[in-house]
Amino acid sequence: MKELYTLKCIGCKREVDEAEEYTNCPHDGLPLEVVMNYEVIGQRINQHALRQMPPTATKYLDFYPIRNKSRVITLNEGGTPLYHAKNLGKELGLKGLYIKVEGANPTGAFKDRGTMVEITKAIELGKKAVVCASSGNMAASVSAYCAKANMPAYVLVPQGTPIGKLAQTLAYGARIIQIRGSYDAAAKLTRAIAMKNGHYLAGDYAYRLEGQKSQAFEIAEQLGWRAPDRLFIPIGCGTNGSAIWKGFREYRMLGFTDNLPKMVGVQARGADPVITAFNGKRSIEPIAIPKTVASAICVGDPLDGRKIINALNESNGAAVSVEDENILEAEKLLARMESIFVEPSAATSLAALQQMAAAGAVDKDETIVLVMTGVGLKDPVTALKVLYSPPVVDPQLDEVQRYLNYGFYEVMAKNVEGSTVLIREMPERKELSAIIRKNFHTELSEEDLDECMKLVESFIEKGKSLQQGDLQHIIEKSFRKSAVKERPLKINDFSVKAGLHQKSVATVRVSYRGKEQDFSAEGVGPVDGIINAVKKSVENNGFRFALTDYEVAVSEGGTDASVNVKMTMEDERKNKVISMGTSPDIIVASVKAFEEGYNLLWAKNRK
Repeated sequence: MKELYTLKCIGCKREVDEAEEYTNCPHDGLPLEVVMNYEVIGQRINQHALRQMPPTATKYLDFYPIRNKSRVITLNEGGTPLYHAKNLGKELGLKGLYIKVEGANPTGAFKDRGTMVEITKAIELGKKAVVCASSGNMAASVSAYCAKANMPAYVLVPQGTPIGKLAQTLAYGARIIQIRGSYDAAAKLTRAIAMKNGHYLAGDYAYRLEGQKSQAFEIAEQLGWRAPDRLFIPIGCGTNGSAIWKGFREYRMLGFTDNLPKMVGVQARGADPVITAFNGKRSIEPIAIPKTVASAICVGDPLDGRKIINALNESNGAAVSVEDENILEAEKLLARMESIFVEPSAATSLAALQQMAAAGAVDKDETIVLVMTGVGLKDPVTALKVLYSPPVVDPQLDEVQRYLNYGFYEVMAKNVEGSTVLIREMPERKELSAIIRKNFHTELSEEDLDECMKLVESFIEKGKSLQQGDLQHIIEKSFRKSAVKERPLKINDFSVKAGLHQKSVATVRVSYRGKEQDFSAEGVGPVDGIINAVKKSVENNGFRFALTDYEVAVSEGGTDASVNVKMTMEDERKNKVISMGTSPDIIVASVKAFEEGYNLLWAKNRK
């Protein structure tokens, strides 16, 4: 019987023995590709059964370079939904807009399709462990399938990989090392590790591509056995886009469809070497330090760059770069209009479509598919950069109604990198009100605007310009301040003596129920010392309390970055409150949070 497939270099076209190499050509270093024998595939598949069975990745086993189908490692990947996005289509003036939700895969991303093939091949090749580099999604996917196969997984990720992806990977039992460098640096290291230890090198290589092409098969079937007119796909390493293109070509070659889509490759500006090459330069010039909020496609030297450029050219497609702020706006728009929450890298597809639709580059009658590569829970922290921070209020109708009346929910995706300044100098009252109205779509009451003015002034006094995130925290703090009607505790000032090798000594000036006094105390650090000193001022107030949680969030930037502190405090009667403080100074933010928390607990103990 003829071979089901061979491995060949995409450059020199030499055939390579998979027992010796299955990633890059040993002669010129270019990626390898799987060349399927379609005569053999045609003999293997049952076309009637294929047309009747519902979509799922294992339905297409005859299309994969797997010799022994009984050894397949699967988590029931694939079969992801294709939604007709009617609300979004109406917004953009497009009748046939569809969303392929790859976040519905077992680990929340498209990678599972390729991992199913890769880990199965690792077993076929007799490997005992797997190593891979990842920006997050592949780490989680490879780790999950290795757990299923009872194989150790070693994963290298760039430092700063989203915590949602790291948590998944750790839960599956992988051994993770964070690299002080880019994805590209991690990928080079994994190759060396695999060669030295004889591990299977998983990644954006030939076998992965074969598994991920099943997205094209499913899309064609879900559209009534035809390809869309145009398909938008995010590009990181380029593997997934070229995989989908190969899938559409195979389905047409075997007679399942009679058309091919135009492929639109999308990258984030700051990590767009493929787009730059396609739209002007002949070859890809790597970006040494790629930068974008779309961490899953933050790749400066794409392994399959040549493959995806070939796919874009062959399909008469296009290549589009999108800005980070447009990516995050698209992420919000998709969630609000179609109830689909995706990670930033996936939202690049919609951002690119918006850009092309605005330029008149797509026709309203086209059938368009946006591939959404990963679920939003993969990277919720990035989404929160441009979303309203939910308030915490007492269970009282008037308190809840205060927030409902303001409608403080439409925060725009601006200042993604922390570079856009809203306020540099202390504004007049009307000017501040106008800034809030423009950026947050709300009008503050006179009382809350007073509090907001005071807080803005405290930032300006510290020499800190205000960005959107700063002002958002200030507004929320203003709401909360006016919600606390009685405030027995007021911290007027403090000073701290701290050193590298000794405890901090803090002195505070406190007004408690109108009486001002100074108190001093030691602590392990400045904040601990100040809180211990303040506790002395209230120790005879009639109730005991404790600080049970302390959370600090620092905005992007340098040492002058703004700080938002949240404290959880609980008294002996089990009353619990969450308080907050915001300032360019972590100590001031902590002091303000503690002051608010105590006053909230005091009010509860008065009832």
